[in-house]
Amino acid sequence: MIRIALVQTAPSPSPLCFVLAALLLALLLWLSLIDVRERRLPNQLVLAVAVLGLVTHVVRSASTADSFSSLMHSVLLGMLLSAGPALALSLIYQLIRGRGGFGAGDIKLLAALGIYFGPAGLYLLPIACVLASVVALLTYICQRVTAGDSAISHKHSIAFGPYIALAALLLLMLQMLL
Repeated sequence: MIRIALVQTAPSPSPLCFVLAALLLALLLWLSLIDVRERRLPNQLVLAVAVLGLVTHVVRSASTADSFSSLMHSVLLGMLLSAGPALALSLIYQLIRGRGGFGAGDIKLLAALGIYFGPAGLYLLPIACVLASVVALLTYICQRVTAGDSAISHKHSIAFGPYIALAALLLLMLQMLL
């Protein structure tokens, strides 16, 4: 089932698709650097990712002769499957803990990447969460070993944008291999 979802939205091998993928990676790198430094994802850059996703879908559909309704179905489903779970988790976390979970920029970035990846965007959030969890666990272990319990705080926030970007890179590489 995973293979079907990834293959259905895989980019065509046209050179333009590779250029668009390179632009996506450049935007994601830029967003990651800003998120690490400022803990925000600028709307203009997230919008650029969304526009790039639309352009990519148009290029792909032109090479496969997909209809406009098929294109829009893929775009909307990608947005919903990418950002919907993050939004739901964030709202539940807000109700339980009284503070936000995912930032609004993270959810918007997931939606924008959902436009790019279509239904395969469903895999972005789980991959990003695993990556962030591994880094957080390693950081915790290193702090525990070097500083002991006294220096460990459990209330740190992390910049999640870089993990979303890395998840997008992994999904893009997987799509190109399949």
